[in-house]
Amino acid sequence: MVTPNFQRILIFLAIIFQMWLSSCDLGNSPVISVPQPPTELKANAQSASSIGLTWKPSRTAVIGYDVQVYDELGTPLQTVKLGVATSVVIRNLQEGKLHVFHVFARSQDTISRFVEIRWASASRFSGRIYVGPGRQNGLNILEQKTYTSDRASSWDICLEVDSTGSQPSFNLSTPAASSISDVNGNVMSGTDRGKKVRITQLFNDIANPFIFTGIDSLQQVYFSAPIGQGYTPLENLADNIQTFNRGFVIAFKTQQNNHVLFHVKEKNQQIIQRDASGTYIEFEASVQKTPNLPYGKIRG
Repeated sequence: MVTPNFQRILIFLAIIFQMWLSSCDLGNSPVISVPQPPTELKANAQSASSIGLTWKPSRTAVIGYDVQVYDELGTPLQTVKLGVATSVVIRNLQEGKLHVFHVFARSQDTISRFVEIRWASASRFSGRIYVGPGRQNGLNILEQKTYTSDRASSWDICLEVDSTGSQPSFNLSTPAASSISDVNGNVMSGTDRGKKVRITQLFNDIANPFIFTGIDSLQQVYFSAPIGQGYTPLENLADNIQTFNRGFVIAFKTQQNNHVLFHVKEKNQQIIQRDASGTYIEFEASVQKTPNLPYGKIRG
């Protein structure tokens, strides 16, 4: 005869067995699709308060991407949800401060691991540099102002012309590599005669500062590593710029350790322009006003 207590034990065991069966994966559970992360994340400091990001898409099917923005200490600032677009401009950032960007791929079920880049926004300004006697042929980056050779000790970079050959050669030069400086780095003439020129260093690929050519806008130049990494900083000149029929960008560091991307524009397939005031180049400069911050940093 089955006692009531034994019946209760059988019922309890049956319940436990049913719970165990329910917890087992019998091959009918849905498969979770974990996407692969995007690759080749790059950044562009588009203004004093915005940074553009671009990346290559995930190798798996995704429905979109998430971008999470942090300050350098890891405090969350904003999250941007995108569709399948592989670029975005992040706005409302603080100028000259390093920001951390994490980009995730998103499937119907979950998100991927993130890829990271650390970048800072930077201000921009445009202008002209004229060439010739008495012209405003030197530029002071932080002042955003051009000076004649009388104030050559204020130059960070200058425009010169060499007319000794059959055709004039136009050069963008660091002050110490220009004709205004003697071998000791002193200004040789004008009001500033005897003063030290500023030490500007162009980032060169071996001896070639033309490392970004065929450029129509600074918006085209994206980076995955700090500006100048892998290149040699030299007091040098970018010579024969009149031979280019497309714009180009040179990268340099000023004496105050401000990093600069300097875009020389073309018009009608000409780099050297002329108007009633003389001969000039037209430029747009992206200036990292925070010293010793080459726009971005490597983690760690």
